[in-house]
Amino acid sequence: MKKLTKQIAERFAPGYGDPHNIEARSRVGLLEGWVSIVVNTLLGALKIWLGLVTGSLALMADAFHTLADSVTSAVVVLGFWLARQPADREHPFGHGRIDSVAGLAIAVLLAVVSFESGRAAVERIVNPQPVEAAFWVIAVVAASVLVKEWLSRFSLELGRLIGSDALVADAWHHRSDVFATSLVVVAFFGGRLGLPWLDGVMGLGVSIFIGWAAWAIIRQSVGPLLGEPAPDEVYREIGRIAAAGEGVRGVHDIIVHRYGLTHVISVHIEVPGDRSAIELHDTSERIEENIARRFPGHAVVHVDPIDFNHPHYAAVQARVAAAVESSPYCGTYHDLRIVGGEEHFTVILDITLNGRPTESQIEQCRQSITDSVRGSSFPQARVLINVEPLFSHPAQSV
Repeated sequence: MKKLTKQIAERFAPGYGDPHNIEARSRVGLLEGWVSIVVNTLLGALKIWLGLVTGSLALMADAFHTLADSVTSAVVVLGFWLARQPADREHPFGHGRIDSVAGLAIAVLLAVVSFESGRAAVERIVNPQPVEAAFWVIAVVAASVLVKEWLSRFSLELGRLIGSDALVADAWHHRSDVFATSLVVVAFFGGRLGLPWLDGVMGLGVSIFIGWAAWAIIRQSVGPLLGEPAPDEVYREIGRIAAAGEGVRGVHDIIVHRYGLTHVISVHIEVPGDRSAIELHDTSERIEENIARRFPGHAVVHVDPIDFNHPHYAAVQARVAAAVESSPYCGTYHDLRIVGGEEHFTVILDITLNGRPTESQIEQCRQSITDSVRGSSFPQARVLINVEPLFSHPAQSV
């Protein structure tokens, strides 16, 4: 299945694997959307006809669920059409997050279908009615399960190929229809065995599957809209690119905003303070270009010049490292600077924290570092410690 889906994607959207090729990736989304619309519309119409013939509430609920799939696939098509529109004055970062908006719209539609089908199922349980279906009807409905399972896998593979939340959400929507239709088949056999109440029970089961799918899609779609962090491998790759810059001694404060395929990235680099401003500017620009080449969008590199040649730098760094290592609340440290002469100087550094410590625990972390730096050798040293916000990714050593 994976190989066939990939071949289809390469046939209809060559270049979809290139993160810069938004047009090709949109074509993959449109392919999934239109295939889903056609298949679901035909299956939905077939199920409605069979539902009218048999009088099965479970099958009618499943039919409207399938037709809802057509509507949500239409949302996917609209979302991908909008996503490939260029950035404009109202949307300077492009329209990439429409993918998550489309997924959320799908979930809302599913929730409505779940509620209505569940309400009707409860009424059928209270007032059961006999449902009779010929074996050919059962066979046709069972065959539709296989069709929807194929469509689910097709959509899921395409979604994974281009990293689309909307396509993955649509795939799970199709998968919920697979479970729902399977319950309808069970209801039909129950009718033949003289269990009329089973149709209502299976109808309620269908609505529960639909509701579960809606909740799963909501959780998946809301994260990008609220500003969830990028995957860890994205931060590692950005750190690797930045660390490869000329003279870079440390990388920290990596911040990533994602708008679909467009990334807005900022990163700090630590470099020797004796390099000229022109050299540092050239280094930062080359790193920005390399990051933007790997992650389409815009990158900003902030330069932190550090006097690594200060006579006390090595000793202070060792003491800071030991204090951070021994503290249960301190995470990492970076941007360690020493300002001043040999006798009177100020130590400035940033730290990250482990978990969500209280204010008193944060103060313990600060005090531990301060005491370690001063010790008996530098009792007059001032120590200024800044705590990094949660959205700032921890430092990476070089």
